[in-house]
Amino acid sequence: MDNKEVYENFDWSNLKHKDLADKIIKVFDIIPDDVNTIADIGCGNGVITNALNKEYDVTAVDRSAKALEFVNAKKVLASADSIPLPSYQFDMVFSSELLEHLDDKTLAGTVEEIKRLSKKYVLITVPNDENPDKLQIKCKKCGYKYNRPNHLRSFNMDNISEIFSEYKVLKSFTFGKKVRYYNPLLLNIKTSVTPSSAWVPYFWIGKSNRKTICPSCEYEFTNNYKFNIISSFIDTINAVISPKKPYWLFVLMVKR
Repeated sequence: MDNKEVYENFDWSNLKHKDLADKIIKVFDIIPDDVNTIADIGCGNGVITNALNKEYDVTAVDRSAKALEFVNAKKVLASADSIPLPSYQFDMVFSSELLEHLDDKTLAGTVEEIKRLSKKYVLITVPNDENPDKLQIKCKKCGYKYNRPNHLRSFNMDNISEIFSEYKVLKSFTFGKKVRYYNPLLLNIKTSVTPSSAWVPYFWIGKSNRKTICPSCEYEFTNNYKFNIISSFIDTINAVISPKKPYWLFVLMVKR
């Protein structure tokens, strides 16, 4: 099973409007008054798309046919870096929680497609200055280390402004449940001197889903937690010295 198949076979019925209700309100609040047409790139199962489609003319784009079955808007089956739609067709191009999942080549192509499709505005939401290695897992079969939700990069205002340099930032803010940052030095020590069974993502916040698929060898396994006193000690130090931050970063930009 390759990564495309893993994405296609995701349980898209699991994410519902109630899970993102507060975020959806913030999305509506930031949309400029002169927006009528919106392209939602990487829409997933359309939780946000379907809400937007009640008030705007929305076209949804995703590479998963299964995900698009849940979308109640015009929809296009396509990868975000190659979208078969005319240029400058939308007042605003919107992308939520997509960019952090993309490899370098796909990210570059996706950013160019977002710019190509936008007449005027771009609205991006991403995890806020995330520390992706905090959720690191080591595959039990091949030893590959990867981020549990497959986030490949971190975003903040500096790198968003850099990759969208042709745009001016109109509004930006952070929002959502506060999550703790992990000090990079402490994290490096933790993953160097303690067993991977003690790194289990989400342990401290009570998440129970430990099933995962290695993106390298595609081995599916359950990542059970095993207590390690050194790992727990490092986690405790981190909790003292590292701040919590709102989870999402919203950035609204306008073409210069």
